[in-house]
Amino acid sequence: MKRALLILTLVTSANAFSFFAEKLPNGENVPHPCKPNYMWQGVGHKAKGGGGARNSFGEDFYNQGKVWNESLCRMDSDGDGRTNGQELGDPNCLWKEGTIPDFVTGITHPGVCEPMNSTICLGKNTWVDCSSESFQCEALKKDPDVRNMTLKFPETAVPAEETSYYCMTFEFPQDGDYHMIATEPIIDNVHVMHHILLFGCTQKPLMSTSNPESCGMGSGNCFDTIGGWTVGASGECFHDNIGFRLGRHGYKYGILQFHWNNPQRRPDYFDGSGLMIHYTPNKRIADAGVLIIGQNYFAIPPRREEVIVTGQCDNLAVNGTVHLTRAINHMHYLGRKMKIEQFRGGKKIRYLTNEDDYNYDSPKLNDYTIPIQFKAGDTLRTTCTFKSTGKSKTVFYGDGTNDEMCLGFLTYYPKQNMQSPFCVPFKNLNQMSLFSSEVYGGCRHWDFLLSSSDEIRNLKFQVIDNCQPLRGCLSECLTVLKTIKGHACMKDDIGHWIKNHALYSQDQRVNRTEMTQFYLATSSCDRQFEQYENNYSSDGDPLSRPSIYLVLCMTLFLNYLIFSN
Repeated sequence: MKRALLILTLVTSANAFSFFAEKLPNGENVPHPCKPNYMWQGVGHKAKGGGGARNSFGEDFYNQGKVWNESLCRMDSDGDGRTNGQELGDPNCLWKEGTIPDFVTGITHPGVCEPMNSTICLGKNTWVDCSSESFQCEALKKDPDVRNMTLKFPETAVPAEETSYYCMTFEFPQDGDYHMIATEPIIDNVHVMHHILLFGCTQKPLMSTSNPESCGMGSGNCFDTIGGWTVGASGECFHDNIGFRLGRHGYKYGILQFHWNNPQRRPDYFDGSGLMIHYTPNKRIADAGVLIIGQNYFAIPPRREEVIVTGQCDNLAVNGTVHLTRAINHMHYLGRKMKIEQFRGGKKIRYLTNEDDYNYDSPKLNDYTIPIQFKAGDTLRTTCTFKSTGKSKTVFYGDGTNDEMCLGFLTYYPKQNMQSPFCVPFKNLNQMSLFSSEVYGGCRHWDFLLSSSDEIRNLKFQVIDNCQPLRGCLSECLTVLKTIKGHACMKDDIGHWIKNHALYSQDQRVNRTEMTQFYLATSSCDRQFEQYENNYSSDGDPLSRPSIYLVLCMTLFLNYLIFSN
């Protein structure tokens, strides 16, 4: 009974803090003053998650009746020389609940005196917790033969870009077989580090590099995720039954991938972060793997209280029974709720995760002491709930911090019982089928993307050569487009996937300039095709007749010639 009341209290408190944050400009986007890339969820409290004693801003907010008004806006609650309105992006004190503040970047905490080390702030911030959680893993104490290896970037210049992905290759010990049983982050520059992923490679990767190089979000021919770190995590300690096999009969190389987030585009940042891996020759019961599920395409309209995105993973190629030991939800800062459900025979049998208070800065590890069974025919459904009331533009799925994601990471064993580590659909398309085949629904998608055949190269040339988007819908362009609009690679979800992959993925094989020209050219006559689809009649094809607009223009031009003489 006490436990139930405690849970109820925590849930109610979390909802209350969210409710009050919505009543403040940028109230849900207040950064932690000494932990870059973290958010301070309970802006009016001394605890970053909310609850307990109020800070100076919280006291002023309470005394003003828990509303944002001009009086509260013009106060300087923390005494750092900036008004609460200036710190929260409402310098003119005009913001109303439900609207977008004047500024959504450069936000600072109205209850913490900043800069924290300045003379004016000495003694005012003694309550602020700037410590980081230390890594704890009991397994490292139990096994006397555990070794470690540091995978670390040399000090590297961070590009002056909001989002950058950089990769570096490392060789694992190959004098035998080992199990990697834990990973520990080494974070050098907290101002830019968003997340780290470690990919395992059974052979030397195609994009092998001994120095950090830009790599998009890809990992070459290495698809297996075997470790990582994200904001708020102290490290990974794997289930006692499992380890990721390194060495002679396992992963021989690893690709360390960094996501740097530099929203101010500062040119003076450097970073030398990495991961320490802990491995042992005392192999455990089974080799581990990571399955990624979720949804790979969605759009979140602005100013929405709730946007729900789902992704379904079914028909997984599973040999025998797979055991799940951990599940982790992953969204970005618009994420509010997320759950992963397991179905068998059309009936839900359990939640693998169910977070009603998702917080990107505090990732929850859903560990299963007794592993959960997953069998052939089972379905996994991912549901992500987003809130975009503070956004003025549509947010899409993407690699950047200001984009969004809806992904679940499931650790399982034995690795050999699951053929694919990836089950993230694009809309309703099974992307693994696309990656593992040449033809999908009558479309040779890789040929269309990479212009591998003379047929596709000629098709694209005809479109680009005959269409000039800035000059409108030319007759020769219309003739060419009539022949390709029905092409299998231009229709339905597969057509959307190819276009999205060509224009927005980090696939370095794609000639992005050519594909951009091609799709821009194909849009030249969109208005005419839309008219054709909506207004086609038995009188004939409206695309073969001059439009009313064209006739009007011709009439005006003739009148000009007549009266000018």
